[in-house]
This record gives sequence, C-alpha cells and structure tokens, in this order.
Amino acid sequence: MSAVLRGTGAAPGSAVGRLVVARVGAGGVPTPAAPADIPEALDTVARHMDDLAGALRTRGRPAEADIVEFAALIARDRELRDGAARHLAAGLAPIDALAAAVHDFADLLAGFDDELIAERAVDVRDVGRQAEALLRGEDPTGGQLPGGAPAVLVGAELAAMDLLRGPQPAAAVSERGGPTGHLAIVARSLGIPLVLGIPVDALAELAEDLILVDGEAGTVEANAGARVRTIPAPRRVPGGGAGQAMTRDGRRIRVRANVATVSDALAAAEAGSEGVGLLRTELPFLTEESGWPDEERQVAVLAPVLAAVPPGPVVVRTLDFTGDKRPPFLRDRRITLPGSDALTAQLRGIMRAAAETGVEVALLLPMVDHPRRIKHVRGLLAAACAELGLAPPPLGAMVELPQVLDQVDDLAEHADFLSLGTNDLTSRLLGLSRDDPRLTPASAAHPRVLHAIAQTIRAGHARGRAVSLCGDAAADPAVLPHLVRLGCDAVSVAPTALSRVRAAVRAY
Repeated sequence: MSAVLRGTGAAPGSAVGRLVVARVGAGGVPTPAAPADIPEALDTVARHMDDLAGALRTRGRPAEADIVEFAALIARDRELRDGAARHLAAGLAPIDALAAAVHDFADLLAGFDDELIAERAVDVRDVGRQAEALLRGEDPTGGQLPGGAPAVLVGAELAAMDLLRGPQPAAAVSERGGPTGHLAIVARSLGIPLVLGIPVDALAELAEDLILVDGEAGTVEANAGARVRTIPAPRRVPGGGAGQAMTRDGRRIRVRANVATVSDALAAAEAGSEGVGLLRTELPFLTEESGWPDEERQVAVLAPVLAAVPPGPVVVRTLDFTGDKRPPFLRDRRITLPGSDALTAQLRGIMRAAAETGVEVALLLPMVDHPRRIKHVRGLLAAACAELGLAPPPLGAMVELPQVLDQVDDLAEHADFLSLGTNDLTSRLLGLSRDDPRLTPASAAHPRVLHAIAQTIRAGHARGRAVSLCGDAAADPAVLPHLVRLGCDAVSVAPTALSRVRAAVRAY
C-alpha cells in the first residue's frame, strides 16, 4: 500500500511499528477468578487502577497517576453502581445491565456543556469495558502487546489508560477523541506519537505491514518496502538547541516549558527551557476527598517540583479545578475556584516552597472573569507575604474567558502580566467542545481567536505588561508565526516541543 491515511496529529513525533488493535478481553485469556457480580467487577477494576497508579508514582509519573486514580473513582462511583442495580432489577443480565448503566452514565457526562466534564465519558466507557471483560472471565487489560516489532496501538476510542498499562506502544492511532483530551495529554507527556480521526477499518489492510505514524503531520502510511528499515531516532531539530530564541530581526521570544511534575521539570531542564511558563498545581490533588489542600500539603507537593525546574522565572498557576479536573470533594459543587481561606493557604504554601528552594516565582490566576478578582487576590497575597516576611511576587491573569476581553484594558492595568490560555479561549470563542475533533491547537489561527490574542497583546503592551501564551497552540506551526507577528513576548509549551519551537522562532 502506498496511499497515506490522513487524520489529525495530536502528539508530535514519528515511529514505526506493527499495528495492534486494542481490545479489552482479547483472546479470552481467563482471569484467576471471575467476579461474582457487578460490584465485585467494578471493585476489581478500581484495584487494578490503584495498582497502576502506584506503579506510575514509583516511576516518577504522578500526573499520569492522578488520571488513573480518577478512573478508579469512576469505578467506585455510586451513580454508576446504582444504575447497574436498576437495570438488573428491570430484568437485564449482569453484563447487559452494566453496559446499560455505563451507557447512561457516559451519555450524562457527554451531555454537559462543560467540555472537560464531557471528555470523561471516554473514561467511563473504558472502566465499563474492563468490568464487562471481568464478568466474562477475560483479561480486562486485553493482554500484553506482542513482542518483536514495536506496537502501534489503534482503537475506535483509545483511553489514556491504554497508553499507561502494560508495555508502552511506539505510537497510537484512535478513531475518536480530541487533541485536548486526556489521551492526547498523556501521549504528549510520554512522547508517544498520536494520530486521531482515522477509522480502524481503514487501517485493517495494514495489519501485516510495518507502518509509519507521524503525530505531527497526522498521517499513517505503510512501510513501502525498504524505505523505512529502522525505528527513527528522536528528532533533532536544526537550530532548536538550548538558549535564547531570537527572530531574524533580533526580537527575543522567551520559550518556556509547561510542567506539573518532577519528571516534567527535569525534562524541561534537560531541554534547556528558559524557566517555566506554566506550573500546574492542581494535578496532585485530583483525588482529594476531605477538602481543599492545606498549606503544609501545598509545600510538600510543590517544593520537589520547584527543586527540579530549569534556571529562570517560574510561573505558578493557582489551583484550577474547573472542567473535568474536579476532585471528589468538589464533585457536586458549582464553584471550583478556591475561596479566600483556601487560596491564602495555597499562596502561603507557594511562597514557602519558593523560599525553601530559592526559586523566583510569579503567580498566575486562572479563569479570571473580572479585574476585581486580581485586586482581591493581590490583597490576600500581600498579607500572606507580610506574615512570612517575604516580598510579594508578580501576579498575573489568565485570559481564557471571552467575557474578560471586554475588560482586558482594565485587567492589564491591575495585573503584572497576562497569559493567554488558548485551549479554553479557542473552545469558547468557536463554540466547540474540548473533545471535538475539529478543535485542534491549529484552531487558534481562526480569525476570531487571533483577534482576541491581538487585543490582549495590545492591551498588555500599552501598559508595559508582558503577554505570554501557555496553550497547546504555541507549539503549532500554523499558529506560532501569528504569535510572533502579533508581538507575543513568550510562549510556553510541553518539554518535548521546546527544541522545535525555538527553531521555528529563530527561522522567523
């Protein structure tokens, strides 16, 4: 076969391997003991997820462990179990009752206006597939990837867990899913090339071939004889080495990393990042049961990450539990940003961790809907720093809600810097859910989004404020030239994209 199958690239890189279709319960491999009923099957899935999460933490991958632990919470969810019980009472067989409950629960989540909550329908269906396999007496993981050539894992709807359990595939292709979903996030974190939007049936004729997956171009193609004989080495981008990124006319664009974990921070340092443009603080707390994490927990979690960051300023975003990033204690609450007491605890925790590690930090507020929020938090920050005997750091605002664009001039006056969150901003401006395949990082090149970016940069520069962009769009070749042209001062991308983005800036 010489034709190229084209989809949507969701995680960069390229790899060669043999196609393996992801199946739960593949081959009818028996489990040691099939569960007696639905609750036992779901309990078993939850324990498997707990074990996987523990193994990921041991390997230094706490962000991925958090995603898996959230899947364990789904397996333990009372609404899912009660739904299965109702279908059982209506006369369905156990497997059919479980499937019906999973369908109901997934459809409920998929119907939410909040696109991040809607994305969790994928995780619900994955948990359901595992539990159904157990009820049939089969291996819920689908068995191990075959030996020999590296595997290209394909499926109609791969879940993040498909990349995390068992041997890591060389690449992945999923028929459904969005570039901002958990599957894509994990693939980028692990450096697994990912292509979305190619039907499994279209790949069937490649089952006997070595195939080449290009997660940047969004293509899948057959080996075409001897054209590709070995697995490509990691890409070395000409002109993408560490150091400052300067355009050809001498303008400096700071290229920084997005991090959430110690391993992310180490990868950013190894790749020569100019500090950290976005340190996400909420991921370690996604399984909290009792309430907002206190000051001591904040210090304990953040200090190891700060100790591993590359030299340069570090922008720490305060807790952002919006969308699907809801810990159990917030599941039934509408307000997911911390109140004054919880926020003060985090502000003190951040400042103490920064003082302990000697790292220069700036603070970034997410989901800012009005300039008065900056004013309020600045007062809390000043009080917290005074109590600790520390100088207040810069305080910035994320521009990711369309309603704040009408007040962006006032926002720029009260914030020390602005940071564009293009994942949410693009989704909301274009009316697309975060798991919609049409929503890609390149969507930020839409005129409506570029107008919002330009408006924000003008407002910031008019008041001497730096404006950065920390969304996935910063690494997209269709968007980055616009950011440089519009005067963006800094971009923040995944550690794996740093070299490529530096090279693109230097070529502009």
